[in-house]
Amino acid sequence: MNKNKEILIIGAGPSGLSLAIFLNELGYNPRVIDKKEKISAYSKALGVNPRTLELLESSGITSKFLDNGYKMHAINIWKGDKHIIKNDFRKVNHKYPFMLIQPQKDSEEILLEEALKRNINVEYNTEFKSIKKDNNQHSAIINSNSTEYEIAYDYLIGADGGQSNVRKLSGVRYDGLRYDEEWELYDVEIDMDIDGNEGHVRFFPEGSVLMIRLYDNVWRVAGRMNSILNYMPKNSKIGNILWESKFRIHHKIAQKLTWDNIGIIGDAAHLHSPVGARGMNLGIEDAYVLSELIHNNRFKEFDAVRRPYIEKTVSGINSLTMVLAGDNQRSRLLRKNIQVLKIVAPFVMPKAKKFVLGIN
Repeated sequence: MNKNKEILIIGAGPSGLSLAIFLNELGYNPRVIDKKEKISAYSKALGVNPRTLELLESSGITSKFLDNGYKMHAINIWKGDKHIIKNDFRKVNHKYPFMLIQPQKDSEEILLEEALKRNINVEYNTEFKSIKKDNNQHSAIINSNSTEYEIAYDYLIGADGGQSNVRKLSGVRYDGLRYDEEWELYDVEIDMDIDGNEGHVRFFPEGSVLMIRLYDNVWRVAGRMNSILNYMPKNSKIGNILWESKFRIHHKIAQKLTWDNIGIIGDAAHLHSPVGARGMNLGIEDAYVLSELIHNNRFKEFDAVRRPYIEKTVSGINSLTMVLAGDNQRSRLLRKNIQVLKIVAPFVMPKAKKFVLGIN
């Protein structure tokens, strides 16, 4: 493979930066652009799974992640204030038997630092506007500081999120569905008598609440119910709200992941609920697979290689989401009788554990 290929990556989030680093390890010098001014202070993703830690090992990033985040060893299931079961990640056969908890902002900063150390060109305030094709010459029209110019490329990769310009300008459909129900999310200070080094899912007939500590006594709390902070454990003391947001969930997969010499990864290629902590991790996996295919001159095979796994994963996430937040009779019945998990745990929990950790 000609390592002098011009590879332009649109989007300097975790997927785009990871792709740049994976390609650099293989001897390429990609260029990354992003229309935002800097890394966002607010973090959507917060879990780095074992598969991602494996993929980032050779670059030295994994050790930096481990020094920065903390290891979450289990998820606890509650029915209201009654503890039902603990799913202990330490029982999986893997060198990283935990979920590393680290705000996406931290992950991006570490990835950016590594990219710059490798002299990878990462340009903020630089927006991808359109694609220009002239016989065998392909160019991207770029706007930087109110000045438009062309960049010739051999491969153009969209890692530019759910509203991907690369996907939209190419006319690629984004098939799937959107839940009508609105979710609430808070990063909030809470003092309470539960283990802060483990995750917690609290089930109620009307929905559920996911609780994961970010750092100190700051927790990420999310759920599809009104005023979810009213569903905290008894005797909890709620402090300052550092960030709050409301959102609706989409489960979508792009009609195709590669066409001509253009590809899409991460949220540009697939969207799903945060349940299962697979979003950022799935995008970094995309980046690794695509980098290997580019290196082996198999770029056009990315869709065929990657799509079956993406479809299976998004389907699994949808099923989990319906249990946690579905508003139909079946979902409500499952939540009402969540205590039966104790009976089926030997069969259900090992699979759920591997799915969440990305080693299924």
